[in-house]
Amino acid sequence: MAKLVVLSGVPGSGKSYFTSLVQRKYGGHVYSVSSDALRNLVGGGIQNFENEQLIWKMYYELPKVWVLDPNGIVIMDATQTRKEFRYEAIKQYKDSFDSIDLVMFTLPDDVIKEQNVNREWVVPDKAMDKFFGEFSTPLDEEEIAFFDHIYFLNNRDDFFTVVKLI
Repeated sequence: MAKLVVLSGVPGSGKSYFTSLVQRKYGGHVYSVSSDALRNLVGGGIQNFENEQLIWKMYYELPKVWVLDPNGIVIMDATQTRKEFRYEAIKQYKDSFDSIDLVMFTLPDDVIKEQNVNREWVVPDKAMDKFFGEFSTPLDEEEIAFFDHIYFLNNRDDFFTVVKLI
C-alpha cells in the first residue's frame, strides 16, 4: 500500500519546498495534494478563496485516488496547524495507507517570516500572526498514537534528513 505524509506548518515554513525535495528523490510515485495548487487550478490564483468548499472536497478526495499506487507517496500540503485538520480529517485514511506520517514544520518564527516575504505570494503579517497563534504543538497523546512517524523540522538541514527517512 501507499504511504501518506501529512505536512503541518504555517505559510512560508517550507512545506512546498519539502514536497519538491521528496519529488526529486522518489520521482513518479510522489503525489502532492496542495491546497494552494488547487486554489490556483480552480480559482485562477493561490489567494482566491471563493471556492473553498470545492477546494477542500478535492483536497480530501484526491488521496483516495492516489492510494491505488502501491509504491506511492501521497503528500498532503496545507497549513493543517490545528488538530482537527491534521488528525481529525486525516484519520479517515487509516485503513487505506500502509503508513501515515506527520511532518511538523517548527522552524523559528523569524526564519519563517523571512521566508514568507521571499515567496511569490506573500501572506500578510496579520494573517501570519493568526497562523502562528493557532499552530498547536506539542501534540496530544491521541495524535501521537495515530501517526506511524512524527518528524519535527527545526531548520533547513532537517528537511534533507527527513526526506531520506520517508
